[in-house]
Amino acid sequence: MNEMLSYLPKGFSIFGLEIAFYAIIILFGALMALFLSSFEARKEGYSWDFFVTVFIIAFPSGIIGARLWYVIAEWQKEFGWDNFAQIFRIWDGGLAIQGGAILGITAGVLVVVFLRRGMNPLQAVDFAVPNILVAQVIGRWGNFFNHEVYGMVVDRSSWSFLPDFILNQMVDNLNNPEFIDVPLFLVEGILNLIGFLTIVHFIFPLCKKHNAYCVGDGLGYYLILYGAVRSILEPMRNPTYIMGTEVGASFVMAILFIVCGIVLIVTNHVITNFRTKNYRKKGSLK
Repeated sequence: MNEMLSYLPKGFSIFGLEIAFYAIIILFGALMALFLSSFEARKEGYSWDFFVTVFIIAFPSGIIGARLWYVIAEWQKEFGWDNFAQIFRIWDGGLAIQGGAILGITAGVLVVVFLRRGMNPLQAVDFAVPNILVAQVIGRWGNFFNHEVYGMVVDRSSWSFLPDFILNQMVDNLNNPEFIDVPLFLVEGILNLIGFLTIVHFIFPLCKKHNAYCVGDGLGYYLILYGAVRSILEPMRNPTYIMGTEVGASFVMAILFIVCGIVLIVTNHVITNFRTKNYRKKGSLK
């Protein structure tokens, strides 16, 4: 074992300005989601820049939502009225992906409804929302550099299949490098990637093949899959990284994601079938 073991730096400095790897990675993940969304839209005949306006508004909205959800969940432990100014110190860390997804998606849909009227908003949802999982896969590596979102302490040998640059960053105590924190950020990233591939390359094609697909289902599938991932992993977190109460605000939100996803899909199908039947009835009367 390297006797001079140390953690990787959290960022770098340019002309006295501190640039965090976390911020760069989050931005890169968002840009990748933008590219994938634009690619899907382009395949259906829309312009490559269709989602640019959506991104310009949805991305910062997502950051705001992520911060708000973190502040709400950690209000008593980290903030409070006596430390109100800390709310705005976003550069010190403290973003919750679930809040970012909620506000970011909401803002994106509103942009399509009011500013980009050349596409059905539900179609835009299917083009873009599953790609958020890819952004989250990449974004979790920001937690790697920040040394956060880890599980319980285990023996290093139990994760020896991982490269040393990951294991060294997971070391719980640099004076005792034989023990590491479980890299939940990596586990979640892998599960999110599987979720993305499942939605885009299995669920969508299968549902379309069997006439069980309705435009707009992508949001529901995203909420169910991501909610399932978080509900499984949240109880495995190191208590240091659990937001809110002992139960965990993120765990509660994960369950709500699953419930909302199911409700949205069922509602979408009921409304779509109702409209289809009405359309057929009107056509038969002519």
